[in-house]
Amino acid sequence: MNIMLTQRIGQGQQGMCAAVVGLQRQRGVALFVGLVFLVMLSLVAIVVMKDTLLETRMTTATARHEQAFEASETGRLIPETVLVAHVFNRGWPVSWGGSVPDSAFDLNATFKHRPEWKNLLDPGTTDDEGLQTCGGVGLVIFYMPQSCGTHADNYNYMPADWDPSVIMTTCSDGSASCASNRQVKTTVAMIRDGVTVNKGSGAAQSQGYASIGVGTAKGGSALYLQIRSEAKVPGNGQAATIAQYKLNIDH
Repeated sequence: MNIMLTQRIGQGQQGMCAAVVGLQRQRGVALFVGLVFLVMLSLVAIVVMKDTLLETRMTTATARHEQAFEASETGRLIPETVLVAHVFNRGWPVSWGGSVPDSAFDLNATFKHRPEWKNLLDPGTTDDEGLQTCGGVGLVIFYMPQSCGTHADNYNYMPADWDPSVIMTTCSDGSASCASNRQVKTTVAMIRDGVTVNKGSGAAQSQGYASIGVGTAKGGSALYLQIRSEAKVPGNGQAATIAQYKLNIDH
């Protein structure tokens, strides 16, 4: 009787040991499977993060390009505001280093709503900014063919090589002054693209000579300019726009 009881107890202990060993083995497999899933999830997370970072960079680059494009478009408007007075007076105001009286330009009225633009064009405000010089001799002129230095015959067809006419530094938020990491650098180049006679000028001129109505002789002509504006914004955003500008001359 005792012998049989002892055998049963021994068998029970062996069964318990086998169960413990099996449980340990199962725990080892579960740990391995968990590590595999963890690695897979980590790889998926890395791929998703890379895609997210790429999309973020693309969105940022697009936003900076749009900002640079808008800045380049705005930059063209500043020198255009004084083109008529410059061509009519054949020169620049005395306060900017020219020979024409300031009253002929009426700069305060021209830049009444944006007085800072007057400073942006002033060549004496900041070194190397504002209106540029023509070959180091005098301020650039827009009513005569390009004469700054020596250029190749195809100069007019190489916008990237055009000499800068105006260089300006503004703030990306529109404020009067800001840190260098918020500054927008704009370079505007203008070259003469030709002159044409306005429609009906010949007949108007003949009529003017034939009668006292000299006003009918003011058919006028048009000066065409190619304007290239390039802007660089914070974050290495850069854009350039080119447009043709027609300036009517009836004086």
